[in-house]
Amino acid sequence: MNSSAVAAAASLVARTLYILASETNDVQNSTLAAINVNVSLVEQLVGCLLGCDPGLSCELVKKYISPASTCASNYVGVILDEPSSTPNPGYINDVPRFIWNFLADITSIPKENSSSGCQQGCSGDEVCIKAETDGKGVCVLSTTRYFLV
Repeated sequence: MNSSAVAAAASLVARTLYILASETNDVQNSTLAAINVNVSLVEQLVGCLLGCDPGLSCELVKKYISPASTCASNYVGVILDEPSSTPNPGYINDVPRFIWNFLADITSIPKENSSSGCQQGCSGDEVCIKAETDGKGVCVLSTTRYFLV
């Protein structure tokens, strides 16, 4: 997989979404040029999710979950269950667990007390991330939810 092509496509999609979401028809080229994709993150995700070297043993994945295998499964599976704010690690494999934790983290809103663990449960729109890696997890404000189909 060519990570540069993936990054270029993501950049194009991001700029297109900005144009569509803008309330004005006067979109400046400088504004569009400022919308960039984190190429190193794309390369890291491609390496972690699409191969076995480093595969799921990469540092980015290990930051969020303790993977059961090195190679990512290309089949995510189907489980019938109620939607939840935090996925149950016993029911889903490594890739969906990592993606959910990653998305919940990067889309979260910083909290004043960001060191609160998940042992007592999270409140409101908070979800528990990184519970596998440090044994207790961290509550963050995020609207990321895990839906089982």
